[in-house]
Amino acid sequence: MRIRTVRLPFSGQTFTLWPLGDVHYGSANCDTALFDETIRAIKNDPDALWLGMGDMVEAIAPNDKRWNVGGVDERVVNLASQDRIGDVYVDKLATKLAPIAEKCIGYGDGNHEVAFNSHYYTSISVRVLEAIGCPDAYNGWACLTRLAFEDESNHRTALKVFSHHGWQAGRQDGAKVNESRRLMAYVDADIYLTGHSHSKFIVPNTRLDVNPSWTREVARTVYVAHTGSFLRTLQQDRVGYAERAGYPPTTLGSVRFHITPTRRGGVKIEGVL
Repeated sequence: MRIRTVRLPFSGQTFTLWPLGDVHYGSANCDTALFDETIRAIKNDPDALWLGMGDMVEAIAPNDKRWNVGGVDERVVNLASQDRIGDVYVDKLATKLAPIAEKCIGYGDGNHEVAFNSHYYTSISVRVLEAIGCPDAYNGWACLTRLAFEDESNHRTALKVFSHHGWQAGRQDGAKVNESRRLMAYVDADIYLTGHSHSKFIVPNTRLDVNPSWTREVARTVYVAHTGSFLRTLQQDRVGYAERAGYPPTTLGSVRFHITPTRRGGVKIEGVL
């Protein structure tokens, strides 16, 4: 697990944090129009931040048992480029993400990147970050990120975000919610982000805390979330592995969080589906 600090100036504004992952860019089932729309929303918001949650690309090569030529988006990987599929993924994804590079606060691996890297002795995520000028944003699999806010009068406050790609699948969200809540027993954070499942939910939880001067109790709300996906389960005239496995249709898109630092030392958080 990695730990990182990202320092951000504030002057009363509300930041929007987008956990962006499970895009599976390069799959014929990827909703590229929604992916582009999300990138535009991040680009056009001066106070937007985003965090790469893994499985950003499909990263399935012709020698992989999951390979299905009919499941490939030929606008991303065509027949002529299959012998350099890793390079194509890096080039194409970096081009997509370049307009929002300066708003990246972290970028991690998913199981698709890890499986690809183990065969080809490369790192798709690191190469993408180098291509967009953010080499220090690499999170690996899991990361605890401190967002440290400071205004012109030296008022300071901070927020902790725990993010990891995750491991859970399944057709019902109950177990995923329970596992997300279990993270609170051994990781201290304000926002807990999990990917991989393609589920999309935010659950608030109340924790008992004490104010900094230790004079009164404080009910602190923290949030656990599975961060969503851009991969359709069912796609007309295509058959993907999610359809073959019998998964229900996916609610597409990313969750997001509105984050408002205050001069009194706290941070207001609002989860948005």
